[in-house]
Amino acid sequence: MKHIVSAIVTAMLLAFSTALFAQASSIDLKAGIGYPDAPSKVGFDGAVAVNFGLDKYFNLGVEGGFGWIQWEDKDASVNYPNLNITQVEKANLYSFPLLAVAQIRFADVESDYGFLPFLAGGAGYSWTVYDHPDVSETFSGFTWQVSAGTVFSPGEGSAMKVMLEIGYRGADIENEDSYQLDMSGVFGRIGVSFPIGNVE
Repeated sequence: MKHIVSAIVTAMLLAFSTALFAQASSIDLKAGIGYPDAPSKVGFDGAVAVNFGLDKYFNLGVEGGFGWIQWEDKDASVNYPNLNITQVEKANLYSFPLLAVAQIRFADVESDYGFLPFLAGGAGYSWTVYDHPDVSETFSGFTWQVSAGTVFSPGEGSAMKVMLEIGYRGADIENEDSYQLDMSGVFGRIGVSFPIGNVE
């Protein structure tokens, strides 16, 4: 695990330093919803990505994410005279994926139609914390994702761009006792993209 984390951190530093000089570089802020398999519940899914362009068609970068799912864990009901009481406790899952990402951008479409479709893929590592009043466990493991989306300008002359993205993340992770947690599932996000570095 240490080797994987070190490689991701190195890639992040390289992406950030290179992004300062790359023409097609950007910082993306994204937020939306995710639906992982394990709790089978909808939760928050967000990310911050730093991308730098190899050319107008290809980007490389690093994405750090955050996911949060909360639900009510109800214990068995207790019967009182004329009253039925249920104990309710809140459980939370906090996820932190860290991925190296590559993006294919269809720049010619943007030239003709004013929006930029893209396909992206990433791989790295993620950590998920299960937080319950009775127990707390951390799960981690290899994580990958694929996504598709589009980027467009909200108005003429705007440096900021709006982005829409849908995708699937694979995260079959485990804790130190080898218990597995499947956090794989679909996600959808909307965000903003800010150009950095040398922009024409």
